[in-house]
Amino acid sequence: MDDNERTQSGLDMPRRVRAYDWTATALGPMEQWPQALRTAVDITLSCQLPMVMAWGPDAQLIYNDAYAGFAGGRHPYLLGLNVLAAWPEVADFNQHVLDVTLAGCSLSFKDQPLVLFRNGHAEEVWLDLDYTPLRDADGVPRGFLAIVVETTARVLAERAYHRAREQVELALDAGAVIGTWLWDVQADRVTADSRFARSFSLDPAEVAAGLPAQVFLRRIHPQDLPEVEARIRESLDSGAPYRCQYRICKPDDGYLWVEAAGRCEHGASGQPTCFAGLIVDVQDRKLAEQQQRTMINELNHRVKNTLAIVQSLAAQSFSGATSVERAAEVFNARLISLSHAHDVLTHEHWQSALLSDLVKQMARSHDFRGNERFEIQGPRVRLAPQQALSFAMALHELATNAIKYGALGDRGGGVRIHWRVDGGGQGPVLHLDWVEHGGPPVDPPTRKGFGTRLIERCLNPERNGAVCFDYRQSGLACHIAMPLPVVEEE
Repeated sequence: MDDNERTQSGLDMPRRVRAYDWTATALGPMEQWPQALRTAVDITLSCQLPMVMAWGPDAQLIYNDAYAGFAGGRHPYLLGLNVLAAWPEVADFNQHVLDVTLAGCSLSFKDQPLVLFRNGHAEEVWLDLDYTPLRDADGVPRGFLAIVVETTARVLAERAYHRAREQVELALDAGAVIGTWLWDVQADRVTADSRFARSFSLDPAEVAAGLPAQVFLRRIHPQDLPEVEARIRESLDSGAPYRCQYRICKPDDGYLWVEAAGRCEHGASGQPTCFAGLIVDVQDRKLAEQQQRTMINELNHRVKNTLAIVQSLAAQSFSGATSVERAAEVFNARLISLSHAHDVLTHEHWQSALLSDLVKQMARSHDFRGNERFEIQGPRVRLAPQQALSFAMALHELATNAIKYGALGDRGGGVRIHWRVDGGGQGPVLHLDWVEHGGPPVDPPTRKGFGTRLIERCLNPERNGAVCFDYRQSGLACHIAMPLPVVEEE
């Protein structure tokens, strides 16, 4: 190809090489160049690959249009420069190339990392480099010819791919990703790894060979299947990313919550071709969400019950009170007792409460720190939360009454608190006796006080309990009977 043909083909470097003032260089005028140099230049300028050569005592550069694109902002100033001055940031590397090629040896590098300043800033690049010695007519090496292919994009893509693969492997090892699949949509064959097969309770060998998609869909919980099918259809039709959470039914009648993610590829005609994706185990997260919803609902229920109790306490404390101050004192004492009951239940995560803990809490709340005034005896009994609140309020009213009028007053005395559980056709029944002794004699009241009405309201009749008061000369005796629900031990 002569210069005219190269110019007509749109190549720029032949014109630049021809127009360059070589007379001021060690190479001298072009018309005096030796045939070996002319041949090397012609090969360089004609090649479609990025190619550069260095020749002569000053190792001056001549390169083609493809190499000009590689050089970036350094072009066209590289033309005619000494190779070491042209790329000063890699001068040591190029000096080694000169030493080897001028000694008559070739060099080759695969994905050679270098830092170049092609556009005014440092760039980390990777290159495939092949260096061949250039010889004169006598066979003496005078320079080198290099093919320079930049592989930066491929190297970075491979690194990103390997990082992604490492992340997937880490996720697989950690148990988060529990399977990957590939669906040949046109053939309707789904192939997947062994983790995916085991998640769907299928034979890994059969899944590796490929099964129809319907086999896997049949393993999805019926309530979740319509949503899964809709998401799949959306990805098949539009190529939208597929993401869906659903339950996989297990042979033991249980299920596993997973989140699936993938994408469907489409051919040139727009038909879906392959659908690849993975599933992630989200069982713990879904169970935690369900537990949180349950806790919120339970909290709302408890708040409503507590407000109802507070409203009832307020009505009973202030209705018919002789003074606001006295009513406020009674009301505050009842609120404190309710708060102490809440403390006991909170310690047990609001699942249940031990009756003995409620009795001891009642004693502590009224400054009875020793056992000399109480005889407490009974089996281990757990109460449901609402029953625990009712018993706590009843015990508070009994203790308050005993302090004001009975055996827990200044005259001395004590209380025997015994309980037992009897079985029956309708289930277990708790019997609790509050028997005061050593205090002043008590007489039946002419009217029911606030405390008595509160005890009866808390324990009878809406909760199928029974409350009986016996006003003896030795002190008040109160018998409480209440059916016990089945409460699991914590």
